[in-house]
Amino acid sequence: MADYSNGNNGDLSGSDAKERGLNGSGPDTSHDFSADAIERIRNASTINMTPELFERLYLQPPTKVKGDLRKTFGNPTPLALTGFVIGLTPLSCQLMGWRGSGGLGSGTIGVYYFIGGPCMWIGGLLEWFLGNTFSFVVFFFYGGIMFGWGATLHPFYNGAGAYGVDGTYRAGLAADGFWASLAFWPVAAGMISFVFMIGASRINAVFVMVFLSIGLGFLLLAAAFWEQALGDADMYDTLLQGGGGCWFVCSLCGWYLLFQQILDSVGFTLQLPVGDFSKFWARREGRVELVEPGAVA
Repeated sequence: MADYSNGNNGDLSGSDAKERGLNGSGPDTSHDFSADAIERIRNASTINMTPELFERLYLQPPTKVKGDLRKTFGNPTPLALTGFVIGLTPLSCQLMGWRGSGGLGSGTIGVYYFIGGPCMWIGGLLEWFLGNTFSFVVFFFYGGIMFGWGATLHPFYNGAGAYGVDGTYRAGLAADGFWASLAFWPVAAGMISFVFMIGASRINAVFVMVFLSIGLGFLLLAAAFWEQALGDADMYDTLLQGGGGCWFVCSLCGWYLLFQQILDSVGFTLQLPVGDFSKFWARREGRVELVEPGAVA
């Protein structure tokens, strides 16, 4: 009979057991689940998110919602911001007439239909599912602005044709009534932008600048359209360039927020300053800062 007694009472040696992934009780799972890994997994569902971090990620104050969707799905805010800056940046440059551009942004009409508008609507819809009311309203509204801008420029919808003598889009663009009527749209958009700005005053300074600059741009655009209706081409160009400049500032603020969001989403330790207002309002109202457990972007 073969002799298996080698000082280990017939058991495999410790080195052999380790090599074969065996121990006295069964398979060795130390390579799969170390104590540190298990601890990280256990703590992942109990991470506390400060109001400042929540506002950096979702661009709105933390709210209590039912369910754990914020722990289940990713953060949709960067998607919406991507659509915002990709649509607004080239439009603002065209309004300012850079490099001989113009035409109220007609050259990038496809961007409004297939990048700007859809990204903002998809992001806004996902914000709604997560219970982020403010972000949902903001992104859906400006996504609609993108679609509406594209539709106004597109001859297929023939918005200007109703004002033309022969009912064509080209003839309508030459009619004073079209420009006088179109101006009321940016007036209303500017007003709601200032309402959003008041709401953003609870979040951060960069977000306030977004709404301030885009709101001023809308009002300058409305003034430009009215001057066009009056036949003052020089003032029209000046006001249009001013509106484009305001929107360019807005797009830069959007790029800054998007850059900060991307850094946060991949775990960079660099924290870009955004002028957080949450601590100010917490002191102002004498309340204890809330935390959102388990809300991992």
